[in-house]
Amino acid sequence: MNDITYVLGLYFAGLGLLLSLAGILLRFYYKHLRTDRAEQLICIAVGVMMWHIIIYIMILNGHIKQWPNLYNKGIPIYYLIAPCTYYYTLLKLYPKARISRLWYLHLLPFAFGLIDIMPYAVASTEEKVALLELVTTDLQMGFKHSYGFIDQKWHYIVKFLLAFVYLMAQWRLIYIFEPSETHDAAQKRSVIGFSGMYSLHLFLQGSMILNVLFNQLQGSFILRDINQIVWVSLFFMFFSVWVFYSALPRRSANRQIRRFANRQI
Repeated sequence: MNDITYVLGLYFAGLGLLLSLAGILLRFYYKHLRTDRAEQLICIAVGVMMWHIIIYIMILNGHIKQWPNLYNKGIPIYYLIAPCTYYYTLLKLYPKARISRLWYLHLLPFAFGLIDIMPYAVASTEEKVALLELVTTDLQMGFKHSYGFIDQKWHYIVKFLLAFVYLMAQWRLIYIFEPSETHDAAQKRSVIGFSGMYSLHLFLQGSMILNVLFNQLQGSFILRDINQIVWVSLFFMFFSVWVFYSALPRRSANRQIRRFANRQI
């Protein structure tokens, strides 16, 4: 049963990765999306989420030991997801909004994370493989190892606290937005769909990580709990469906839906 559930979790994650990749490629393909600041930001956020999923899978199946230089490189870029999703929402609802001249302050956590991964980056290959032997055996070692200037658990705590703050600001933008035209109403519905999917994925992933941090006796079991992995993968897949669908040209997408409906009739 666990084998079937594990395969199901990998299937959801793999399908989500493919849909996300397709959504990003479509945004690069269509010029009006490629030059849109909001779409550029969502590509960054989704790309980072994909990296997180890939590294987590590699840790679970032990393949990360064959690629030790990939481990913990995501720490600084994980801090980019929250500000990117916030500014995506802002620019979608208010396309003419001016970005603050102090926008670079949002990159401070990224800079601190970049500095903190240096001890692991300069470690020898033998040291990296030895650490990954421990991490793949006991996933809690990802929170406890000393290859950093601060306790590694603080990266997870700060990341999810910041993500929660940005998410509240993101929903506030949606709440105060008053559509004046039909196009604006459709845009708001699209942003609500995105924010809803992102919120579910974030809360599910965040609850699992925080549960590990405050329940260290069962932390390794929680991180390997197949049922939780399936749910996280499922919500990521749902989010990826939005990533893919939102990149399709509206006329083309509507035509495909009508064609499918006519076939059913």
